[in-house]
Amino acid sequence: MKNPESILVVTLSNIGDVILTTPVMAALRLKFPDAKMTVVVGPKAKPVLEKSGDISRIIVYDKKATLPGKVAFLRELWKDRYDMVVDLRNTAIPFLVFARRRSPLFRAYTKINMRERHLEVLRMAGIRNGAKGEETFFSGNTRLPNFQFFSSADELSVFSKLGSIGVQGKSGWILVAPGAASERKRWPPELFREVVRNLVLRTRKDVFLVGSRDERPIAEVVARGMPASVKILSGETSLSETAFLVSKASLVISNDSAIMHLGFEIKTPTVGIFGPTDHEKYGHVHPSFRIARENPTQCHCNSHRLPYAERSCFHGLTPEKVLCLCNELLNRDTPAARPS
Repeated sequence: MKNPESILVVTLSNIGDVILTTPVMAALRLKFPDAKMTVVVGPKAKPVLEKSGDISRIIVYDKKATLPGKVAFLRELWKDRYDMVVDLRNTAIPFLVFARRRSPLFRAYTKINMRERHLEVLRMAGIRNGAKGEETFFSGNTRLPNFQFFSSADELSVFSKLGSIGVQGKSGWILVAPGAASERKRWPPELFREVVRNLVLRTRKDVFLVGSRDERPIAEVVARGMPASVKILSGETSLSETAFLVSKASLVISNDSAIMHLGFEIKTPTVGIFGPTDHEKYGHVHPSFRIARENPTQCHCNSHRLPYAERSCFHGLTPEKVLCLCNELLNRDTPAARPS
C-alpha cells in the first residue's frame, strides 16, 4: 500500500494526556518521514505541540465552543485532504474527513498503560515498525526519537532568566514540580520540603521549583527556610521553556502530572510520586524512571475501595522513600556506578 502523503492525528485535551500521545507522532514521523502531519488538539494543550518540526499544522478543537465555533473548526479541518487519520480520542472526525485509511472505531486494547494504549492504536491501524509481514509494532515503552518540545529560542530565554536570578550553571540542576492540576494528586508540600532540604545538603545542586503560576503558593511552602540555591520558577517559564529545563536537569521529582511525563519523554531521570492515581496506567517502566508509592491496601483510609474520583490519599508515602529513589537515579551516572 502506498505511504500516506498527509496524516491527521486527533489527540487529547489535557496537557499531560497530550504529552502521553507524542510518541504516536514520533512513531508516525519515523515510519512516514515525508508525510505532512496535521494534529487536532484541545486549546489548553496546544503549547505541547507548537515547537515540533514534525507537525505541519495544528487545529484547535474546543469541545465547549459555540455552534459557529464548531463550524469554523470543520472548515479548518476540510482545508486539507488526508490519506490517513489516527484518532486517539475515538471521535467521528475520521468519517467527517473521508480518509481512506483510519484507526478503527471499535478497539480491543491489550495494554493497561495509557502511553502504550495510544501506541497500540497504530497497530490496530495496521502500522508496523518492522518490515512487511513482521509481527513487531510500536508498542510498550519503546524509546522513539525525541519529540521536539522546545526551540533554540526557549534555550536563550531560559538562560537569560536564570542569569537574572544569579544562576550561572548551564545544566545539572534538580527540577521539582510540587503541584498538579488536581489537588488530589498533590503530595503535601511539607514532605517535598524535606526531600529538597536533604538533596540540597547532599548534592549542593541548584534546585528549581517549577509549575504554573497558580501553583506558586505551593512552591513557596516548599522553599520556606531553604538556602539561595533553591529557586522558585513557578509561573516564570512557559511550557516549552520548562521542557528545556527538564532536558538539562540531572533529576526531576514530580507528582503525577505533565512535568513527570515530560521527564520521561525527554529521557531525564525522573521520580514520579503517586497516591490516588493509578501508577500502572500513568507511570512508566524504565531504568531512568522510578515510581514512588505505597500500598493502598495497607493504609487505614481504605480509599482503594472508594470511587476513583474520591481518592486522595498517599498512604503514608515518606520523604525517606522518595529520597532513596532520588539517590538511586543520581548515583546511576556517577563514575563509581559505571562499569569499568
